[in-house]
Amino acid sequence: MSSLKFSMPYDGNPEIIYDLIHTRETEKCKNTVDEIYFSDSAIYGSGRVPKKGINTIDTIKLIRKNNIRANLVINSTCDGAKAYDLKTIERLVNLITKLHRTCKLDALTIANPLLIQTIKNRLPQIHITASVLGEINSVQRAMFYDKLGADVIVSDRDINRDFKTLKEIKEAIGAKLRIMVNEGCMYHCPYRIFHFNYMAHLSKENKNPTDHFFNNCSLIDKMDPSQVFKSNWIRPEDTGKYKEITSLFKISGRTRDKDWINNTTKAYLDGTYEGNILDLMDSNLHIFKKRFNAYIDNARLVDFHTKVTQCDKNCNRCNYCESTATKLLKFK
Repeated sequence: MSSLKFSMPYDGNPEIIYDLIHTRETEKCKNTVDEIYFSDSAIYGSGRVPKKGINTIDTIKLIRKNNIRANLVINSTCDGAKAYDLKTIERLVNLITKLHRTCKLDALTIANPLLIQTIKNRLPQIHITASVLGEINSVQRAMFYDKLGADVIVSDRDINRDFKTLKEIKEAIGAKLRIMVNEGCMYHCPYRIFHFNYMAHLSKENKNPTDHFFNNCSLIDKMDPSQVFKSNWIRPEDTGKYKEITSLFKISGRTRDKDWINNTTKAYLDGTYEGNILDLMDSNLHIFKKRFNAYIDNARLVDFHTKVTQCDKNCNRCNYCESTATKLLKFK
């Protein structure tokens, strides 16, 4: 497997794509970007509130012009009863058909299995990614999404370090697996479904969220720093260890700014990062870093991946993450 392929976030700033193309042409990165994903509240809800001013047609044309797959995210987890009206679904299918024909939209990311099933039946040429918000964390659930038409499945980030389950899923399905590397949410977060339902409604209204959830979760991390290490992020240096499972990865962060997206993407394309690993984290750990000026020296995590991927996840009888936090987590 020569290189790993990353799905890169886009916040509506064309300079992100220009910088990526410049990097691709002038630097010999270890890995590549095979798709760029984005959302548009005028089309459908999603798991994040998109930056205002994104022009979907121009965005697709710019991405496709540079020979990269354009992936429109419609992964809302709460659509309301009207979303299931036949006329509503028909309007969505017609819009996607138009985008495919006029500007070569070639991929969607969807959480709702009913939408995957409907769109794949009507538009089999569209490449469909089953969203991480589908919480695909078992062979059984992966097989369902596979049969419904998903071409790629983004596995639940809570199983990022569970190689046994990941390998079993890979062997059971025809779809490819893509693993999200840096979301930064708590392991088995009890607030997760409620948070994304909240975001789904705000994304349709294009209203900025009040960070009830992130403020709460970052405070939990401060009170219990072991949670920072239990979160299932993957260092750039460790992505190659998944080569028997997949070569496809996804970088979370489409609400971050241009410099953050470029810095994080470059770290994963290079397969290495010097400095604070929290620099690369999205969601809760992004807020945690900013709120408490938290720092973890990535160079001191060399053996971390081996330990946490061999763990049985029974935190009641292991204090590895707690002791690691005591040693490595600093507040500057």
